[in-house]
Amino acid sequence: MKAEIVSTGTELLLGKNCNEDAKILCELLARCGIDIYRYTTVGDNVERIAQSYKEALQRAEIVLSTGGLGGTGSDLSKQAASIATGIPLEIDQKLYEYLLSQKVPERIAQSFASVPRGSSMIENTAGVAPGIIIKTNEKYLILLPGPPDEIRSIIRNGLEDFLKKFGSGYTKNDVIKIVGMRESEVEDRIHDLARSSNPTISTFLKKGWIEISMTAKGKDENESIKMLEDLKKRVLERFPKEVIGSDESLEHVVYRILSERNMTISVAESVTGGMISDRLVNVSGVSSVFAGGVVAYASGSKIKVLGVSEKTIKEKGVISEECVSEMADGVRRLFGTDIGIATTGVAGPSTVENQPIGTVWFGFSSKNSKRNWKRIYGGSRDDVRRAATNDALEAVINIISRN
Repeated sequence: MKAEIVSTGTELLLGKNCNEDAKILCELLARCGIDIYRYTTVGDNVERIAQSYKEALQRAEIVLSTGGLGGTGSDLSKQAASIATGIPLEIDQKLYEYLLSQKVPERIAQSFASVPRGSSMIENTAGVAPGIIIKTNEKYLILLPGPPDEIRSIIRNGLEDFLKKFGSGYTKNDVIKIVGMRESEVEDRIHDLARSSNPTISTFLKKGWIEISMTAKGKDENESIKMLEDLKKRVLERFPKEVIGSDESLEHVVYRILSERNMTISVAESVTGGMISDRLVNVSGVSSVFAGGVVAYASGSKIKVLGVSEKTIKEKGVISEECVSEMADGVRRLFGTDIGIATTGVAGPSTVENQPIGTVWFGFSSKNSKRNWKRIYGGSRDDVRRAATNDALEAVINIISRN
């Protein structure tokens, strides 16, 4: 049994929203043992949506559509489904009367209650628009609202049970994260395992590591787990020193690898304003490796607390390699730690020292290693600071793991 997903909404094509719906449905189909080979995103145009439905129904037995079930003029999924299947829309009287009893305006209630003739519905306890199951030529077109919480509600209220009737087996996925190696080197170590069609294995380049993704399909969940465990054991044997975990957060990985090496760290933050320290203190027991942090936002703080020279700031500026290097050295010296990590930059909305908005300098200082590097990020002020925080934690993991 094959399925496809069609996500509707011009906002998705414009990049204004991430497609969380597709993630939810891909996970659902995996649990139900239904294969998915494709998902499509289409804007708010009834003809293009209808054409996407027709094409998907030619390839798959089940098509799940998200978005376009509201009562506004841009909510076009039911109209498109009617065009694609040739099934006319009609008012579901029970739903219509219920909506009126909930004080929904009559025009909106009529729009919500208009469904393809003969379709069945699944209650949406998190919103108004129900899930709609349309049977056409022994295939199924399933219309779902766009909000993720409403999709989850419909899944709980019967969609998962409905889909499980068509599935064969159970699909499960797991990942292993590898640091200190190129993707080509990782692939070379597991190339023989990658020949398997079930379970499958593949690699992905992530920021700071290589991810090995493993997927197994068994007759039930227990068999899938057993297949994955066997494969994971074989993979781990080939990377005795390079694995940093699977579901661990970056801060947990930093804590673990520092603990394993009996090392300590301190942090000096300007542009990130304490976000790195905040992430670290979320980890229980981190005080054994994290000595402390300094938010040295103003130039005076960098000079008085961290020992950055006035000459450096005057000649090179606070957003410079020289400044961040002295910040990393200074915080390591201040707390007496093995490692010092520092950030300085400009998150916006205005430029500083003629540096582009989004410029961030990083400094790493230890007894045996000293590194400084620059990144330029896009997005809002908060986006820049969050991205820099992630990159700082990833850098600690990579540098320590390689030494």
